[in-house]
Amino acid sequence: MILKSILARFKQGYRTGTFPTKTGPKLPPAFKGRPKLDASLTAGELAKAAEACPCSGCLAMRDGVASLDMGRCTFCGRCAEVCSKIQFTKEYRLAVFDRKDLIVKAGEGEYTPPANPKAGEVKFLKRSFQLREVSAGGCGACELDFNVLGTLAWDLGRFGMKVVASPRHADAVYVTGPVSKNMALALEKTHAAMAEPKFVIAAGACAISGGLYAGSEDVEDGTAKTLPEPDLFIPGCPPHPSTALEALLRFVGRSSCEFEQI
Repeated sequence: MILKSILARFKQGYRTGTFPTKTGPKLPPAFKGRPKLDASLTAGELAKAAEACPCSGCLAMRDGVASLDMGRCTFCGRCAEVCSKIQFTKEYRLAVFDRKDLIVKAGEGEYTPPANPKAGEVKFLKRSFQLREVSAGGCGACELDFNVLGTLAWDLGRFGMKVVASPRHADAVYVTGPVSKNMALALEKTHAAMAEPKFVIAAGACAISGGLYAGSEDVEDGTAKTLPEPDLFIPGCPPHPSTALEALLRFVGRSSCEFEQI
């Protein structure tokens, strides 16, 4: 039996994907990444685009400038369908470390993903990063796309990262979902059970702002009311596996160039 298993592994060969590399991941044709707003986008055009958008306040004029809040955006692309001055690029490196950096303003220049300002605090996680995932009332999409990272095709463990069963073993809590009233206490207890130093990761529009559920009396509109301010925000609905993986690597201070030969 063991011999057959070994022979089967040799026959199957190496199945793990090549990402991360300097060239980036192979994304599906319909993938919608970081939005780009034309500098000439007017308030009227923005309002028309907002009417077509199912999100809650993702498009708005902020300080007199047209902007899109990725923390509320579901990346459905409907705004771009009615307004040519709004585009969704293939930029998959969406994660930020400050909530305000999720606001994309019209006329912004070349984008460079921000580095973790707490790099000195998390350097001990560079080779071993344990995550406790909590689904706090979401639809299940963010959880499914994150769980993909544990499969053979992505192999999260090769980076020293893994999902643990107990919060007492975790370095960070990975939150998905809008935090329903029924899950708020469980999430709070999970965070309380973690040893210091501990970190909070809000993954997906729901965990960041409540997403499509924002304003409902049954949710807390994301992690803000239950946990401390997240240390990492990963926007998307759901975030693509490559977006989540790149975010985690950047959080612990690792570059995709390190893995060019993996």
